Parts: sequence; structure tokens; C-alpha cells
Amino acid sequence: MRNNSVYDFRFSMHRALKNSQGGVVLLVAMIMVLVIAVVGLAAIRGSGLQEMMAGNLRDRNLAFQAAEAGLRSAENTIRSDIALSELPSFDGNGHFDDLNKTGGDREPPSLWSDDVWKANGSTVLTAMSLELASGEQPRYVMEKLVVPVTLAAAADGSAIDIASLDTFEEPEFYRISSRGTGGTVNANVTLQSVYKR
Repeated sequence: MRNNSVYDFRFSMHRALKNSQGGVVLLVAMIMVLVIAVVGLAAIRGSGLQEMMAGNLRDRNLAFQAAEAGLRSAENTIRSDIALSELPSFDGNGHFDDLNKTGGDREPPSLWSDDVWKANGSTVLTAMSLELASGEQPRYVMEKLVVPVTLAAAADGSAIDIASLDTFEEPEFYRISSRGTGGTVNANVTLQSVYKR
């Protein structure tokens, strides 16, 4: 008889618990599904942003490589083994005298807009066959700089004797500004180098 009363007690407890639950499990399950959905959407959004950043980095890298190719092309036109008579004349069409010297009416390439860079009379279009999505080849501007080394040395107090001035040949300096475009027309890189000949 004693076993029967224990059984009745357990059965009545089970019935009381069952009556008091009334849908709490469903509510907790819905909240968990909502939290998992929010976390999943955040992960998808973050992955899309990372894809965009990787694409932009690739476009910029392509533009940088194109600008470097333009620098290399320009440096090949003024190599030391090329005779002076074969050098381009520095009177326009992408080859200029020093654009930063005082009294000049032209602006240096660093101040140029996109339209000036694309104009045929102001830049040199490289003859490369780079396969870029933008379809633009690298362009460059070369300036023959006027930098008299003997005057600069005298100005800072360096000692140059008369005998060395007789045999001293002023080196020629060229500033090259190259602009490359990457996978899109909005990815531009401009590089500059100074070449001593």
C-alpha cells in the first residue's frame, strides 16, 4: 500500500508540472532561432565587406603595377647607353623642361586633374599591352630638371677646387611622374622618381 501512495504522489507532481509549463519551451526556442538568425546575417554582411575590401586592394595593386611599368618605360627612353641625340626633345608632348621652375606658366603633374592626365599633348602614353579592365594604359610625364651641382655644392659650403671644376661634368636629372589605372577607372596611382644620367 505504501508503494501505491508514492506512485500517486509522483503522478500528481508530474501532472502539476505539466499544467504549469504551458508553452515556455516554444517561446525559448523562438528566441534562440531569432538570435541565431541575427548572428548569421551579421556574418554574411561581414563576409561581403571583406570581399569588397579585397577587390579594392586588388584594383589598387594593379594600378600600382601599371604606374611602375610607366616609370620603367620612361627610364628606358633616357638610359645612360642612349646617345644624347636620341633623347626626346623637352619642349612638350609629355617631355618638358622643369615644370616647377619660377616664372613658368605650367603646373607640375602633382596638381593635374584627370582630364589633363588623359590629354595627348601633356602626357606620353606607354606602348604596353597591359590587359586591364579599365582599358587605360599607363601614362607618364618626364621633366628635365635644372640642378647645377656645382652651384648647389658651393651654396652649402662644400669645397670644390678649380682643377675638379675643369673636368667636372654636370649630371642630368630627370623627374618622371607616372600614372597607372587599375581594374576600374577610379583606382589610380601616381608615382614619381628622379633619374640621374
